[in-house]
Order: sequence, then C-alpha cells, then structure tokens
Amino acid sequence: MIDIETLRNIEKEEGIPKEEIIEIIIESIKEAYKKHFGEENSIVKVNLAKGEIRLYAEKIIVERVMNPITEISPKEALNFTDNPKIGEKVLIEIPIRTLSSSAVMAARQVFMQRIAERKKEHLVNLFANKQGTIVKGRVTRIKGRGSIGISLEEGMQTVEGILPFEEQIPNEHLIRGKEYDVYVKEVRIGDRNPLIILSRAEPNFLAKLLEREVPEVAQKIVEIKGIVRAPGDRAKVAVLSKDLHVDPVGACIGPKGTRINAVSKAINFEKIDIIRYSPNPEVFIANSLSPAEVKRVEIIPNTKEANVYVEKKEAPIAMGKDGINVALASKLTGYNIHLVELEEGEVNEERK
Repeated sequence: MIDIETLRNIEKEEGIPKEEIIEIIIESIKEAYKKHFGEENSIVKVNLAKGEIRLYAEKIIVERVMNPITEISPKEALNFTDNPKIGEKVLIEIPIRTLSSSAVMAARQVFMQRIAERKKEHLVNLFANKQGTIVKGRVTRIKGRGSIGISLEEGMQTVEGILPFEEQIPNEHLIRGKEYDVYVKEVRIGDRNPLIILSRAEPNFLAKLLEREVPEVAQKIVEIKGIVRAPGDRAKVAVLSKDLHVDPVGACIGPKGTRINAVSKAINFEKIDIIRYSPNPEVFIANSLSPAEVKRVEIIPNTKEANVYVEKKEAPIAMGKDGINVALASKLTGYNIHLVELEEGEVNEERK
C-alpha cells in the first residue's frame, strides 16, 4: 500500500515532486526483485487512486524452460493468459511480502539513497537560479580553515552555504545566529550536499547592492561600467547615465547620501567612491582618483601608463592609505598610474 499522506510529507519536507518519489519507489522495488531473484525482468505498477503497488515478473513463453525466473511453458502460461503463444510475454504477480528480508533491506537502502540524491539535485537546481544574486543567510557555525556556515532558506527548503575565508570581508566579525546579506557566487553538486559558495568580498556583490538600493541602476538608466574593491577598506564604482537628465553619481549617492550609506553599511561600512565614467581616458583617470583633485593627466603614448599631476597637498589623498586609492584607480581604469607631485611654481604655472 502507498500512504498518500506520507508521499505528501516527503514532497513537502524534501522538495521532491511526488511523481519522482513514485519513480524512486518503483526503482527500489525492482532492485528488491533483482536482489531476490537475480534477474531484472520485473515490472512495477502503481495505482495512486487505490494506493496500490503491484510487482510482476515478466516471463517469455518458450517450449522448453531453461530459466524459470524469466521463462514459462505454454501449459503454465494458461494460468495467466487464455491463448499462450511461443515468444509472447506474460505478467505474473509476485506478492511483495514474499521477498526476502535482504531484498527488502536492499530496496530500503536504494530508496533512501535515491531520495537523498534527488533532494540534493533539487536543492542545486533551486539555488542555481539564485546564482549571481543576493540572499539573506543566517550564520550557523565556524568551519575549518576559517570558513563560515550560512543557513539559507528557499520556501520550505533549508540548506547550508559556505562563506570561505577568502570571500569574507577582512576584519569583519559575523555573529552566530544573525542574518546577513550574502552573494551566491557558485552552486554545484558536492559529495553529500549541494555546494553553495557565498561571498561578501565579490565586486558583483556590491553591484547587486547598488541595484537594490538605487532604482536608476535597477532600471538600467544608470549603468555600472566597472567595480573594484579592497574589501573592508575601499571600493570604486564607475557609472554612466543613459539619460541626460539623470546624474549617475548623484543617483547612486542619493539624498543626503542615504543610498550609498545603506550600501556601505551592508558591507561593514566600506568606503565607496562613485566615479563618473568617461570614454576619454584622461578624464576617466582624473575622476578615478576621487576624492583627490587632479591637475593634469598625461597618457604615455603606446602604453597603458599615465602620469597624473597633483598638488603636494593632494598627493596623500590621491595615494590613499597604503597606496590603496591609486591602486584601485589603476585597476578600475586599466592604466598604471604614476602620481607626480607638482612643486609650488609648477602649481602656479598650471593655474595660469
């Protein structure tokens, strides 16, 4: 007998459609038959309306029976069909309760194994659709090598994602039991469970946060041309407006900085520079060194090198702590930037 309520519970708890569960039941019973009889000539029929499962041996009618498990004589076949003919097949019902205990055990093992496999596949498919997006996750445990277990929920399904050490924001201490935004970087089948790799350091995580907080980005009015990060320290985002009436920098910053502050808070208060993109490399390089004020940019011909001239007081700002500002600007623009301090006389000359 099939308990329909049990099927529904498995479907609900494991996220496996009942049609697939029935397929697994059929596969398990066929495995039990094979274990008991040593052959694979079984057919399983399921009647959900009646809650019935019936097991049959499919035997071929032959003149001389060599293998009674797979063959049957015409005389014996008369018990199952009115007009037996050589070469035809007949179905002979085998009461499931007559199978050996070892066969039943084999069926149970196959059932549990297949359910676990289908559950894993289902979860992988479920979260594969989340790849490249932000999800909420609750910190559950600290794992080996500094990685963090994050509990993720989707409908009735819960699975643990992994936030590897290298995908964490440096010096950020996540609290067990607390929820955080995480970026689903990769989803694949693992040895036992789905392997869901999460990130808070990925540049695309910042892009998705901006998309969430800035309607103009979500609506594709403001385009993100590039993002570079030194996670936990500073990030630079190059933006371009497709609407002349929309200021891309102002849209991302928001009224009184509300939008960019919300994004910064979500990544442990990382400083975020919104940079106005320009197809002109001199202009783009100058903008990329924000918040520093640049006097002049000189592209070295036939190279991806640029000399950038700044006043002496602006040099530390352009450089940034431990050189992070100029390093990020170089990465964002694709140019190796060399800062050149202007002497006072040169500054006056630049101002003329």
